[in-house]
Amino acid sequence: MKRSGIKGKTGRPAGVLFSLCAAFLLTACAGEGQASDQAAPGTDWQAQRKQYDRRTVQDRRISPVDEAKIESVDLNACEGTLILAGSGDIRLSGSLEGSVVVDTAEDELVHLYLDGVEINAYRGPALRIEEAAKVVVTLMPGTENVLTDSPDYVEPQGGISYEEMPACLYSVCDLTVNGDGALRVYGYYEDGIRSKDRIRLLGGSVSVQAKGDGIRGNDGILIQDASVEVQSEKNGIRATAQGENDRGVIEVKDSTVSVVAGEKGVYTASDLYLYDSRCSVNAVEEKVKAGGTACIAGDCLNQ
Repeated sequence: MKRSGIKGKTGRPAGVLFSLCAAFLLTACAGEGQASDQAAPGTDWQAQRKQYDRRTVQDRRISPVDEAKIESVDLNACEGTLILAGSGDIRLSGSLEGSVVVDTAEDELVHLYLDGVEINAYRGPALRIEEAAKVVVTLMPGTENVLTDSPDYVEPQGGISYEEMPACLYSVCDLTVNGDGALRVYGYYEDGIRSKDRIRLLGGSVSVQAKGDGIRGNDGILIQDASVEVQSEKNGIRATAQGENDRGVIEVKDSTVSVVAGEKGVYTASDLYLYDSRCSVNAVEEKVKAGGTACIAGDCLNQ
């Protein structure tokens, strides 16, 4: 673990980031860009989706492999940018005026346990993952964890461009959030949570307010056994890629989801699956847009 002492101040503005007008409530009806109850005639798509568990062993783990070996970091004792260069289990607690950076080997797994964390970044993302094979973030039971970036990103020294990572929680690799705590993300610059790969929200309570997209996983998003609330000036929940092995798919199951978006509510270039959930989606522009098949089961919307 390496630490550097870049000093600065920032704060979290109070209140909602924006106001949305002319929002419309999403309804589940068949048609172009809308939802149907079947992926194809004669296909039981819900049974097909339930047949496979898309969570990895690491995704499901919410406690350290060996409590004696976990590395604990008190953010109250840190200043500026905290760089986590190791792998394995790391517990973070306390407050930091600055940012936390994960920068380990490209084949390493990093498992962060957030135990009552508040990170206020004065430039760039509050939590950014620059290099790793996968990062799992576990929200410890009974804790509230807050990530906040600033309205303006200042270009750092060293050739790293924050313009290429425009999100309060930004990851270059697969990102999983699980656990029984709460995570509040305030993206005052652009996006709230964003990954170049996949995002899996698999537990806890996740709340995002963002100037850009709320939650953006380029290669897909899985929301399962979670409570998710998004308020964004652009798209609420978005995936941009297409391809084999569910690349770009947005899937919501066994969850409660609320979206208020200034552009599109739920937006994917691939397929959308929404079932066994309670969801409310409001959007100024299109409410649901799927480049592939949009499958929404029964009455899981507008509850």
